[in-house]
Amino acid sequence: GAHHAVAELERRGLVTGVVTQNIDGLHAKAGTTDPIEVHGSIRTASCLRCGASYPLEETRRRLAEEADGVPLCDCGAPLKPDVVLFGEFLPEDALERAYALAAGADLLLCVGSSLEVHPIAQLPGVTRQAGGQIAIVTAGPTPWDPHAAVKLDGDVVAELEAVLAAL
Repeated sequence: GAHHAVAELERRGLVTGVVTQNIDGLHAKAGTTDPIEVHGSIRTASCLRCGASYPLEETRRRLAEEADGVPLCDCGAPLKPDVVLFGEFLPEDALERAYALAAGADLLLCVGSSLEVHPIAQLPGVTRQAGGQIAIVTAGPTPWDPHAAVKLDGDVVAELEAVLAAL
């Protein structure tokens, strides 16, 4: 899939960083070295009181034990998946890393995003302002299409596999 194509681009030294809004952990699973997960990840959950962290499997086990469907920490407080919910702030360190990558990119490859969810939608502007180009691989229009050096709007997986084959 697309995650594997991006990981392969990284293996070939053509991608130096991956910023994702996905929370599924599939970039890491596909082999991306250190994905910047700006919306967090479902892989862990944390206690809202004491901050203890639990892996997904343990959270699921605790969820199944509770009649009301709320997994609990050893301290008795609810566990929350380590994902950013609507109205919450994005993790500052992840955002800083994302902006630094965008500012230093010769080419920002935007895959499978409408580029309308802020603040990540601003990354193409950061790259362009620093003198870099943007390439968009996404079905449907984005606000950045007129400014893109390349716009591929077929199936994301097919387009990325074609790019890999051409390199």
